[in-house]
Amino acid sequence: MPQLRTAIHRNLRGGLLRMGAEAGTITGQKPDAKAGRYRRLNDFRMEHIMLGGAEVSASGGVPPTGLPRWRQQVQYALGHTLNDFYSLQPEVRRETPVQFLLERRWPPKGSAFPSLMHYWDVKQAVADELMRIVAGNHTEEIPVMRFEQWHVPVRELEIELAVIFQLAWNSEQKGRSLNIQKFMVHGNEEVITGFLHMANVFCHEAYGEPAETIGIYSLLDGRRHLFDGAGIPLRQSLDYVRLLSVFLEREEYAEGCMKYGNRRNERDESIVRGYGLM
Repeated sequence: MPQLRTAIHRNLRGGLLRMGAEAGTITGQKPDAKAGRYRRLNDFRMEHIMLGGAEVSASGGVPPTGLPRWRQQVQYALGHTLNDFYSLQPEVRRETPVQFLLERRWPPKGSAFPSLMHYWDVKQAVADELMRIVAGNHTEEIPVMRFEQWHVPVRELEIELAVIFQLAWNSEQKGRSLNIQKFMVHGNEEVITGFLHMANVFCHEAYGEPAETIGIYSLLDGRRHLFDGAGIPLRQSLDYVRLLSVFLEREEYAEGCMKYGNRRNERDESIVRGYGLM
């Protein structure tokens, strides 16, 4: 798996769909009949590969995403908490402590965490950072995307690009489309790079213009990565996604029956795909 990631980065150095809707119904462009036959490239599969998930799942004793079970559980709780919080109207959000919502979703103490001390340390760190983020995060706005998978045909690459946007907000800047936010328990440079390029291609294909910002939050270390959408070259992103689609196709073929025949693996992947792997 490291060879795939290295190859992608080495090579790179040198009509909107939502839940099955046709592009023309949203963007005003004529639907492309061929788009429905394109192979879909999912961002959660990108994360799976970048984190070495396909490699470790073959070993048997490791979760199929390649991540410790506690991080999967915390990511799931984080995603649900943010979804609960931003489902509320702005005036209600101001009166709702996000830590109360997190408490409802937090996984129970169990064998997933290495120790009881680790359990409490992670819980406190995530709660503190989450409170800090939401205190000044679009406090008067309603998100236009909230934990939804959107997909768009990329005709140049002959793929359908599917991306889960945890939170996205309308941009008020002319010539820009969205302010996109992604939340991770712990950041991973390769996943961040992959998401940036996929989101950049999506925005150009769906809206004809780049995102205003793409913000990625890493809660355990308190880091925020903020990118100007116009600063990410579209050609570079297209090249990245093209190479990524080839590598993912090879990996999916190699996994074969192992992925689709193991029901536990399917359940685990279905659980995390809506809220991200990190």
